[in-house]
Amino acid sequence: MIYWVHVMGTVLMRFVPVSIAYRLVGWCTPIALALFARGYLRRATDNMHQVLGPQADPREAARLTRAAFANYARYMIDLVRLPHLDTSEFVHNVRVEGWEHVDAAYRVGKGVVFATGHIGNWDMAGAAFAARGRPVSALVETLKPERWNERVQRTRIAAGVKAIPIENGPREMLAALRKQEGLAVLVDRPMEADGVPVTFFGRGTRVPGGAATLALRTGSPVVPAALVRDPRGNGYVAHIGPPIVGERGDDVSVMMQGIMSWLEGIIRRYPDQWFMFRHMWPQERGLNADAFP
Repeated sequence: MIYWVHVMGTVLMRFVPVSIAYRLVGWCTPIALALFARGYLRRATDNMHQVLGPQADPREAARLTRAAFANYARYMIDLVRLPHLDTSEFVHNVRVEGWEHVDAAYRVGKGVVFATGHIGNWDMAGAAFAARGRPVSALVETLKPERWNERVQRTRIAAGVKAIPIENGPREMLAALRKQEGLAVLVDRPMEADGVPVTFFGRGTRVPGGAATLALRTGSPVVPAALVRDPRGNGYVAHIGPPIVGERGDDVSVMMQGIMSWLEGIIRRYPDQWFMFRHMWPQERGLNADAFP
């Protein structure tokens, strides 16, 4: 079903103004949550309580969680629009804070690992970097069904972002860095015992350590970054943090903690744009990782 929704969305977006599409999915999201996604809603609300802290009003946590689902629906609108957008839109519609950190990282001469999370619009972030002359490859999860996965990855490639499936792993990632290109990695995917332990919003969890492992192995700097909807207008704002540079032999968990602490600050600013619909902390696991792109 999700494949055909994507196909129909791609066709409709050729005729429907994006502002109207955003409004429509905003209206439809509460209905979809009630009918099809109560489990996702419950898990995401639990996460939001942790983000807001123990003194948070439960009604505010519920409001922000529903807003996050509405923003995720808008992200999906952007995903189907991506191949049809002019390159200039990735430049003029994105306000960048911290581009000097990107320039500094590339001057190291060993490629750059961009660490980001499930917040805002990571696909448009990659396209925006590519539009500014910085080739980007992205480590991506394989989606199901297979033909939906193929369609989503073609969309990313058409926008200038080379998709590297997790299954293909280290070889292609190392190749991108050795060509002094950028490699984008989503770091806030909760894992079981194999993950790297970090503290996130005051609570322990485990996340993939690949971004830090690659950086330490190659000498590439890690640049934390996130692209979110600009609350002040219709465009986007890219937040880019200072490069994190480690030495071979450094502790992976220390570098990952630095990345996650930076990401935590961004999520605190934009909690309604954090799309974590699986449980983020250990005793709350249980959502299939293939559920969202």
